[in-house]
Amino acid sequence: MNAALTPTGLSKSRLRVDATWVLPSRTEPLDDYLAGTTHWVNTNRIKALAPEDRPTHSPYIFGEAGLTGHNPLAIYDRAGLFSSPWVWWLLRSHGCDVVLIEGWGDTQIECPIAPPATFISKQDPTSFNAIKADVVAALDEDDIQILDARPAGRFSGEFAEPRPECRSGHIPGSLNVPFGTLKSGRAFLSNDELMGIFDEADVDLSKPIITTCGSGVTASGLAYALTRCGADHVQVYQGSWAEWGSDPNLPIKTGS
Repeated sequence: MNAALTPTGLSKSRLRVDATWVLPSRTEPLDDYLAGTTHWVNTNRIKALAPEDRPTHSPYIFGEAGLTGHNPLAIYDRAGLFSSPWVWWLLRSHGCDVVLIEGWGDTQIECPIAPPATFISKQDPTSFNAIKADVVAALDEDDIQILDARPAGRFSGEFAEPRPECRSGHIPGSLNVPFGTLKSGRAFLSNDELMGIFDEADVDLSKPIITTCGSGVTASGLAYALTRCGADHVQVYQGSWAEWGSDPNLPIKTGS
């Protein structure tokens, strides 16, 4: 897989798409749109979908943004490389030709509103995205790794979850690879640096991997970094800890 591109390295044929989603607690103002932006994805609408529906229902939202699934795309977000890998992953799940933009300068104040279109998926997105039952089944599979992108304190249960309905801790047997350690500013680390992080966490890129986080957003960023380093069998658990941690029937573990 090719590394993400800066705006200067993009082909002009790629539509520039804003995919910004921000945490409700964010108070800092966002930057303006990247110059040349032509489409805007309503990520709040994707976030409002039930996690298991995001892969199959997101095409309606992509169509509302004027995307057809045929044009090559370049995705970015204005919140510091946060939600764009999430939308990148969903578009990739549908077979789109899509790259992630890292680092950008020239901006424009407004984003044009593209007319709605019919988005056509080129493949079944469910194989790229795990549901709760897949993760439960993975607990009994030695070959499937579960990687958690949340900060170490939340993974261990030392810090309380921001969602009061969620218990503290992590999925038993999972490994912690915090999303924040994979990037610097608006760019992911080099492949060599990422490989070093994965090696230190005892991640085997040749084995199937399910990524998880708080709600599926940074799990997609972790999935992006894994695929960039050569992992071929990666799924994102869209429900993540918001679903798992709030279900008292599912096992959890605390500590490192």
